[in-house]
Amino acid sequence: MLRRTVRRDRMVGLFAAGVLLFNPPILNLVGGTIFGWPALYLYLFGVWTALIVAAAFILESGNDNEERR
Repeated sequence: MLRRTVRRDRMVGLFAAGVLLFNPPILNLVGGTIFGWPALYLYLFGVWTALIVAAAFILESGNDNEERR
């Protein structure tokens, strides 16, 4: 039961980080181009990918212990 609480808390924290990173004041800090690509596009897709990878890592970690029971 404790494991589910920790996982839920981490997912809530990840959601809060996503809200913060996609907030317009943070998005206004990103400007210019990187290798000819708009930096805003690279930032958006990079953060989106990082959030998906982090969510997968949180949800998949600890499954070995639950399967052994």
